Amino acid sequence: MHKINICLGSKIWIRNVPKIENKIRQILKKSIMTEKLFFKKKIEITVLLTRSKKMRFLNYKYRKINKDTDVLSFPCETPIFFEKKIIHKNIYLGDIALSFDYIAKQNQNFNDYLKKILIHGFLHLIGHNHESNKSFLRMERAQSKIINLL
Repeated sequence: MHKINICLGSKIWIRNVPKIENKIRQILKKSIMTEKLFFKKKIEITVLLTRSKKMRFLNYKYRKINKDTDVLSFPCETPIFFEKKIIHKNIYLGDIALSFDYIAKQNQNFNDYLKKILIHGFLHLIGHNHESNKSFLRMERAQSKIINLL
């Protein structure tokens, strides 16, 4: 029903994370299913698995921040799109980019951190942000809800 495209920008992902593509698809499909907005919809997302150099480039190009980061989200729709009843059957939510090097440097279990930031990226695709305290707390609650379902 839902389509999760995986773009492998570096083989380090396959060498170090067994069944990475299956993990990503599973996490995102469960994340999609938590959203009532997407009931009976066909959702598509693309995920780029890359490294620090590419993430630094993307972060600078699109956010003017010249450093690596764990996840970047590129939504196709504005947050207003998700505030009303969605009549479209097929929805392309957007793209998520993940940095292997950044994730590996964290003092956390790689798979747990991957799950957390992938869900975080997904939430950005569907209009969540953390620009205010209120929106940060709303996003945190949504993220915790999905993590607990996995």
